[in-house]
Amino acid sequence: MHLTKFNDDRVIKIAGQFIFAAFLIMIMSSMYGNTIAALTKRGMLPGFKFLSLAAGIDIGEHLISFNNSSSNLRAIVVGLLNTLSISILAIVFSTALGLFIGLCRLSKNWLVKNIALVYIEVIRNIPLLVLLLFWYRAVFMGLPHIKEAITIGKFQTSDGFTGARLFFSNRGMVLAWPTIGTGWSSYIYIIIGAIAISVIFGIYLNYRGKITGRKPMTLVWSFLLFSILCFIGWLLTPEAPLVMEYPQLKGFNTTGGLSISSEWGSLFSGLILYTSAFIAEAIRAGIQGVDKRQVEAARSLGLNSFQTTRLIVLPQALRITIPPLTSIYLGVAKNTSLGVAIGFPDLFSVVGTLINQTGRVLELILVVMVIYLTLSLSTSLIMNIYNRRIQLEEK
Repeated sequence: MHLTKFNDDRVIKIAGQFIFAAFLIMIMSSMYGNTIAALTKRGMLPGFKFLSLAAGIDIGEHLISFNNSSSNLRAIVVGLLNTLSISILAIVFSTALGLFIGLCRLSKNWLVKNIALVYIEVIRNIPLLVLLLFWYRAVFMGLPHIKEAITIGKFQTSDGFTGARLFFSNRGMVLAWPTIGTGWSSYIYIIIGAIAISVIFGIYLNYRGKITGRKPMTLVWSFLLFSILCFIGWLLTPEAPLVMEYPQLKGFNTTGGLSISSEWGSLFSGLILYTSAFIAEAIRAGIQGVDKRQVEAARSLGLNSFQTTRLIVLPQALRITIPPLTSIYLGVAKNTSLGVAIGFPDLFSVVGTLINQTGRVLELILVVMVIYLTLSLSTSLIMNIYNRRIQLEEK
């Protein structure tokens, strides 16, 4: 009886898994013990109390207030917000550019098709780090100094300083940007009402589309309605909700407006170009995966090229494209860590500085690993939920 159980494949597999798990736990326990012993010998017991201590560093770019007396934890949050902001923007813009290039790649025009092919093949075969260094060193650092900055809409202020709609120099770009005016407190209710009406209108369009069998451009019409309502509300608001703030050149610095550093611009541009090339190939493969007979059937029903692409090709290509797009999106947040090479204070760069300041290598590396793992799992979860949703619609 006992020999029969040991000859059972299921028992052998389970026993093998237990042995492997025990071996893995033993190795990890040994590594943990050696690490604790080494840190104890140096008088550095693992702990996270140092996160509440003053960081003692300055971070050039931050979305929340920060100075050298802020805590180490706040410094990590600043780096995380920098990583999140540039990752989300890079995903949005690279997806739009990748969709455009992917469609150009399938164009019947010989010139357009081959330009897209050259773009994809060149960008995909250049390491991202080299691309970032090119944008930073050759493009942004090659621009004139701030005193000789490229300007758009240049004018002289009443106090004798130079103002403009845009300053473009080797420090980056400073452009005019709207700030909250006195009428914002009342205008915000108009925006909320416009969002509510646009959402209701979008629901109505979807409901009407299911009844008629004609799929409407819900997002386009809802956004158009939202824009019209906001514009009407702007005209009806007695005081300006937003006031344009123009940058001014004072000495060797600019004040006012929105400042975009050369490091941010280099990383953002490099990520968009690099990621869009891979997205374009994924979209091309998805479109070519759609049966050509369905396109011919759509044409026979009288649909034009735009309607065929929007209603027939892209919805089916999306189901093929989502899995590779998920992998591409997962790499964007991790690729921002290369910004350390050009001085952008992303999460990895900030944590590296904190390691030099505190000497807490183990704890900070664990924090970085957990954060990147959380970002990757969150992105994967969102994309998988959307993938299941569109797959269910297919049925």
